Amino acid sequence: MKISEFASLNHVTAKLLRHYDEIGLLKPACIDAENGYRSYDAAQAHRLDWILILKNLGFALGDIRTLLDGPVESRNLIMELIRKRREIGENLNEQIQKKILIDRLVLLLEKEGFHMNEKINLMHFEKESVHDIKKNMPNLEALFDSAQGIMALCAAQDEIGVLRLDLSRFKAVNDTHGFEVGDKVIVACHDAILQAFEPFGGDAAFGRAHGDEFVVFAKAGADAMQGAAESILRLMREFDWHSIGCSFHMTAKIGIISTLKSRIQDFRQTISDSAEPLNAAADKGPGSIVLDHR
Repeated sequence: MKISEFASLNHVTAKLLRHYDEIGLLKPACIDAENGYRSYDAAQAHRLDWILILKNLGFALGDIRTLLDGPVESRNLIMELIRKRREIGENLNEQIQKKILIDRLVLLLEKEGFHMNEKINLMHFEKESVHDIKKNMPNLEALFDSAQGIMALCAAQDEIGVLRLDLSRFKAVNDTHGFEVGDKVIVACHDAILQAFEPFGGDAAFGRAHGDEFVVFAKAGADAMQGAAESILRLMREFDWHSIGCSFHMTAKIGIISTLKSRIQDFRQTISDSAEPLNAAADKGPGSIVLDHR
């Protein structure tokens, strides 16, 4: 069929089809040797459909060509889709954090106005930004989804770490200062965890397990997870809790499971099992870290 007919049938433009031909993404079934007219088979609509789907999901045209050229195996396509999902998730989290910082800055400027010579403290939590951050914190189901993506891209001998953190004396904060201050404490802890795991990039997934309990699932060895845990506790020690209305110097207990992917039969169970080293850390007292090698 003529290029115009094929374009109309598939709701694209002839110009787009010519471009796909030029870059080798979708070649015509044949080209008339005399006039250079392109002709397409109806079956080529299937390849075009996949091109449009993957393009709309953010895949580069060169990557689509590599993916679709030759025999396409479901497993390879699944792996590429998982990678793209992780990339989108990372970008989404980054955009959410930027939105939160913008919200804090807007609230600060509305309250205090613009002053070039004054230091801006974006760690000052207003009620609105606290609500926004809490609303966007991933829950356990979101963590499970992200952890599944991390597992899918790991080799059998890759190291996996699960960190579970529980705030110390959080109930006393709510009882003494009320839930608004308690929410600010949650947000401050959330920020400390994200900062500590920032170097891990897309190899770490974060989720809020309960009111004052957080979990991180990461492709990382024991030393890296231990270092991240120590960074969290250091950031909490250095934070000015009085600035958010909390009279307690907050800290946490942290339990870590370190293992290999090949030893994980059910990653959800491994995440659940991280409660065991956390309980051991709780027995040792606030500010403790317990690492469980499996």
